[in-house]
Amino acid sequence: MKTYIFIPDTDKNAGLGHLFRCLKYSNFIKKPHKIIFLINKDFNKSFLIDKNLNKRKINFIFFTNLKKTLHNLKFSNKNAISFLDSYNRSLQNFSFKDFSKKHINILDFKMKFKSDYAIDHTFKRKITYYTNSDKIAVGIKNFPIFKKLSILKRDFILINFGSVNDKLLIHKSLNFLEKIKLDKIFKIIIISKNASRKNFLNIELKNKIIFHKFVKDIDKIYQRTFFSFGACGISLYDRCYYNIPSICKCLAKNQDFNFKNFLSNGCILDFDRVIKLKVNESDEKRFFFKNILKIKKNIYKNFDYKKNKKHLTAFFKKINDN
Repeated sequence: MKTYIFIPDTDKNAGLGHLFRCLKYSNFIKKPHKIIFLINKDFNKSFLIDKNLNKRKINFIFFTNLKKTLHNLKFSNKNAISFLDSYNRSLQNFSFKDFSKKHINILDFKMKFKSDYAIDHTFKRKITYYTNSDKIAVGIKNFPIFKKLSILKRDFILINFGSVNDKLLIHKSLNFLEKIKLDKIFKIIIISKNASRKNFLNIELKNKIIFHKFVKDIDKIYQRTFFSFGACGISLYDRCYYNIPSICKCLAKNQDFNFKNFLSNGCILDFDRVIKLKVNESDEKRFFFKNILKIKKNIYKNFDYKKNKKHLTAFFKKINDN
């Protein structure tokens, strides 16, 4: 039996994407192997789940000193495989191989890393992006999609910009939706830890809004989302696998490549351009919805969960057997 130790960046300055991506990769670990997540002691525990999609128990260990915690784990977990998901350079330079038999880095941003292997699921990333290309698996097939994605009636419009200060972005999104004059069937789902319902009391669409600080099972929302407003981070990939057209804003340096690549391949719409459209005029409104359908067709062609599941199942078998 092996122990898989995941170290997502759960520092207060990090977003939630690192944690959720690691949880998705943990779905590919089968019995009887053990799963441990090392979490910063100050992290909000309400974001954590007891079991992954494979119904495997996840053991959370909360640390103050990562090195000391790994040292203690070393003696009771002789066959450990560690996974790091972080942009933190000091963590990237940490010698995880002193505490595990094998160390794997989860990347979507060019960094120097000390590991046996690395995974970069970035859309349209070329292997030549990395100098040590023999140690890295590159491409969209490495994104962790585990289960078949069921689609329900598309009656939600989602606004979710992640962990940034998003009040102004949400207001701009809502102002655009007001101009469209939405059909009665649509509800607007806002997910924001920085905004609150009172910030939108003067919005004409306030009765259509369902507000969440956080959603544990966001798949249930994705199943019903017609289109969305959001950033270009990890959640953009999830939305694409659910065939959700996204109106995107690049909100961090590590999202720049995604924004340019998705946009040039017709897989997102540019937020700044979209909100300037005069969709209260019938021609521009038709133009907007025509583009939404184009995006939907393009992401359907590029994102196939079956390929990912097959590839990652083989990948985890390989690192487990070797």
